[in-house]
Amino acid sequence: MLKFRSNVGTVITLLILAAVGAYYWGMRQSSRSVLDEMLAETPPPIPNDVFLGEQAIPPIPLPEFDLINYTGERVKNTDLKGRIVLLSFAYTSCPDTCPVMFGRFLNIQKELAELMEEEVELVFISVDPEVDTPERLAAHAKAMDAIWYFLTEDLSVMQEVWASFRLFVEKEDPTVNHSNLSYLIDRQGLIRVQYTGMPPESAFLADINKLLYGE
Repeated sequence: MLKFRSNVGTVITLLILAAVGAYYWGMRQSSRSVLDEMLAETPPPIPNDVFLGEQAIPPIPLPEFDLINYTGERVKNTDLKGRIVLLSFAYTSCPDTCPVMFGRFLNIQKELAELMEEEVELVFISVDPEVDTPERLAAHAKAMDAIWYFLTEDLSVMQEVWASFRLFVEKEDPTVNHSNLSYLIDRQGLIRVQYTGMPPESAFLADINKLLYGE
């Protein structure tokens, strides 16, 4: 009888210890699970020197140009120094990608309205100068209420400019096939970031803000 009671006590003690151990093990696993979930939901911090576009290391001087704005004024690359510049290529009769880029630049213009022309400039260079006269560019900019440079010149001059930006341009009337390239230039006139394709305006804005406030 006494032996039986001793065995029962031992079993009860072991059961209690097992239950306590299971409780604390469960608590530990629960804590790990919650921590793992928190870490999974928290993105790693982005270093201050990382751009969303392709960073130019080292920065590249903006190629030289002397072109005509839609206002009739001549604009040189050096005229843009002192401001952050987002530059791309387009033409007014483009049926597909250019209107998308116009829309994205308009959204950037709206987002940075207080900084436009003083701190930030938007620039388009035409890839169809035979059609895109200053008058046509002026009508196009006015129709969109755009605050940007839209530059053109004679075809021979433009071909040199395109080559300096390593831009592919091939005209097949009435369309123009061209590279989808954009560049972000800092206040010193240095290309800091290159974009290929059609980035969203959020990517452009993030990198512009990096140059505005992150350095």
